[in-house]
Amino acid sequence: MMRLVRRWSLLLAMALAVPLQAQEAPVLRVTAKAAAQGQTGATVQLQLEVMTSTWFTQPPRLPKLDLPGVLVTPPSGEAELVRANQDGQALSGLRYTYLLSAQSAGTIQIPALSVTAQLGPGGAPVTAESAPLSIVFGGDAQPGKVVGALTVTQAFALAPDPMVQGGRVTRSVTQRADGVQAMLLPPAPLADVPHFKRYPREPEVVTLTDGRGGFVGGQRIDRADYVAQEAGSFALPPLTLNWADEHSGAPQSKTLPGRQIEVAAAPQAAPPFSLADDLARLRHGLRWALPAWAMPALIGLAAAGLALWLGWTWWRRLARALIAAAGAGRTRWRTSETRYWLAWRREARGTQPVLSDCYRWIRRSSGAVALRAALAPMAEGDRQLAENTLRQVYGAGGGHADWRARLAARSRAWRKAWRRRRPARAALPAGLNPVDQGRNARMGRS
Repeated sequence: MMRLVRRWSLLLAMALAVPLQAQEAPVLRVTAKAAAQGQTGATVQLQLEVMTSTWFTQPPRLPKLDLPGVLVTPPSGEAELVRANQDGQALSGLRYTYLLSAQSAGTIQIPALSVTAQLGPGGAPVTAESAPLSIVFGGDAQPGKVVGALTVTQAFALAPDPMVQGGRVTRSVTQRADGVQAMLLPPAPLADVPHFKRYPREPEVVTLTDGRGGFVGGQRIDRADYVAQEAGSFALPPLTLNWADEHSGAPQSKTLPGRQIEVAAAPQAAPPFSLADDLARLRHGLRWALPAWAMPALIGLAAAGLALWLGWTWWRRLARALIAAAGAGRTRWRTSETRYWLAWRREARGTQPVLSDCYRWIRRSSGAVALRAALAPMAEGDRQLAENTLRQVYGAGGGHADWRARLAARSRAWRKAWRRRRPARAALPAGLNPVDQGRNARMGRS
């Protein structure tokens, strides 16, 4: 009897545990809803509801939807809270909206959409999918036209008001379409207008929602600034915008009126201040002022200093080369025939009865040490002049000075003759020739 009671008790406990475990398992339901028909170019909303019997520990991972020939805008991240009841079980979740715009007529097949979500309390990922859908789009495609209910308004703003030449008129056209994506709204035809220069602005394209993730429509605002180029009375033309009815596809249009603009001539406004007076006041009280050439001079000095610093090594080499060249030039001048000739000319104009500079010049020009040896190849008259000069200088008649004039006058002809004669090349270098060394020593003593 006791065994029978225990057996029935165990079976009862197992029967009660099965519905308890089934009740504790979280439920995920995914439902896709959309209109069965739509107009080509219009916007159809595909609503995807993700509901659970518990709660979401993380936002659901939505699928990516790609449909050929259909412009698909995925949910923006906002969702609408929804609640439902299934078989007596309370469900709550989120409703996401996909926006579909078909570019051509035909039937669009929407596959099953798989959603993965992490549900409480354990946070285990659960996956569910919706049932496939199909949408039939009818009508002809009308590029550049809105398919839906379109509301169009405009506004004018003048700056300044009343308008003058050089002022601007800002024309704004606002298009609002319920149930139409903002990117499908065409730009307003704000074209060029005679007598005005048009400056278009960037359009403002906004998606309208109800604040809870629900899609409402789209809005586009186009603006253009018209700057008056001349004075007169001019008109901004009316604008016509076209669209198609969402249900029937019938063409619709609305014309926005233009506006007559009176443009006055720009006044000759006096300058608000005098630049010359301001500059004079700024200079007032200064104790000194830099002249106009000071700044270029300072810039030139700075550039020269920079060049000197950058090329210091090169400049040192150049300076050493110039110094060496100058020294070589001085050496050549001290040993040149011209220097000895000028010294002899100065000596000839003097009063001292000496021939020191004359002998040095003769040695440099002819290569001979004595006057007789230098004039030996010359004519008899030149040799006789040399003898008379030596007697007058070193003999008893040394007091007479007329020999200087005769010798100085005749030395010009000797100089020309010695310049035409090429001296014989020595067998030994000058530093190793004992004859030349002896002559140089005697010449130095003279």
